[in-house]
Amino acid sequence: MNNPTFSLITGAGSGIGFAFAEECARRGFHVLLVSLPGESLLQKSTDLASKYKVQAKYFECDLSEPNACTELFDFVKRENLVIGMLINNAGMGSNGDFEQFEPSFYHKQIYLNTIVPVTLTRIFIPILRAQSHSYILNVSSMGAFFAMPQKEVYNATKAFLLSFSRSLQLHLEESTVQLSVVCPGPVDSNARLLEIHRDLKGMAKKAVMKPSEVAAIAIAGLLAGKPLIIPGRLNRIMRVLNGWIPAGLKKNFMRKEMERQAALSKRGS
Repeated sequence: MNNPTFSLITGAGSGIGFAFAEECARRGFHVLLVSLPGESLLQKSTDLASKYKVQAKYFECDLSEPNACTELFDFVKRENLVIGMLINNAGMGSNGDFEQFEPSFYHKQIYLNTIVPVTLTRIFIPILRAQSHSYILNVSSMGAFFAMPQKEVYNATKAFLLSFSRSLQLHLEESTVQLSVVCPGPVDSNARLLEIHRDLKGMAKKAVMKPSEVAAIAIAGLLAGKPLIIPGRLNRIMRVLNGWIPAGLKKNFMRKEMERQAALSKRGS
């Protein structure tokens, strides 16, 4: 009898990551939750297994550590798990003036947001290729399409992940591996963001989505073979309009966005 396949989700301790784990379990996929220690992964995996009648395992690690990806892969091999879906979700965000953060912070952010998903994709792709159907979902951001103040490095990492995904899709075109990249807009992924998003008005407020909404749209798109997934109608409209908005209006918008991001940074400090 063949071993059951698992969906491996990084950054699965909370927010969109846990929403991905729950959406996969709801659809009948066995799940492997990967996140930092101290995020109650034992309880969360137990709850998922009980609620959705699937196998739910977990692995605690800090993926920003140099050997973490190898340790995760060794755990998968040791437990004799077959990974049929890889969801590269773990990442670090930031709000604040570029000079506010030390170089060491940016090194960690770049490593976690770019090197880790590339590494995990590379080491797991032989397992994924060996199956009749398998999936990779890379979690980028709407920020990948825009130049934004206060998020210079974060947006650059997400643009890298988008470019990497689009190129790798061409490489995998004739294979059994479906690779999709999802670019969410603003998401109520933690208590701080939920509080911040309450102050938004108009279209900005309407663009905010719940983690469960993003996860449901992303997994449905992945399984349907969509190469690029942008959850939310307003986000899709904004992406199209970005190429048509005059430079002057963009500058004015970014100036206001800089003020908003600076306010968010002060509230988070």
